[in-house]
Amino acid sequence: MPFILLFWLLLPLFLDLWLTFVVAEAVGVNVWLFFLVSAALGVVLLAWEWRRVQMHWQALRRLEGSPWQLLASARRGLAALLLILPGLGSDVLALLLLFFVGRQGSVRRSNFGSGGGNNGNGNDGGNGRAAGTAYHASPGVIEGEFRRED
Repeated sequence: MPFILLFWLLLPLFLDLWLTFVVAEAVGVNVWLFFLVSAALGVVLLAWEWRRVQMHWQALRRLEGSPWQLLASARRGLAALLLILPGLGSDVLALLLLFFVGRQGSVRRSNFGSGGGNNGNGNDGGNGRAAGTAYHASPGVIEGEFRRED
């Protein structure tokens, strides 16, 4: 029974390798060059994402970041690991993960490179927070102080 389970677990890997050899032969590309380039891109992407994960984690610890940024970096890290694995199927899956745009991917980017809510003219957007924070109020939120008068 354990050998049957092992067979079913390794079957996708063997089919992926077989598909890679068939496509490389049909295209006329050396399959080892294909594996090397894919693994090199995966290692570079993984190193880059590791730095970003550390940066997002530190921002979350300071209560300035968003957990969605950390999850997006984790998604790209998983894609990097799939690029390192040999096989065309894992590379296609990695590219799908890289091109998949999450909930906030195209709407709002990370504030680490842009200086937060600062729009370049010294104004922090009128929200009264520091320029380096990742705070974004919803359009329906009115901020102010409450004072009860009887």
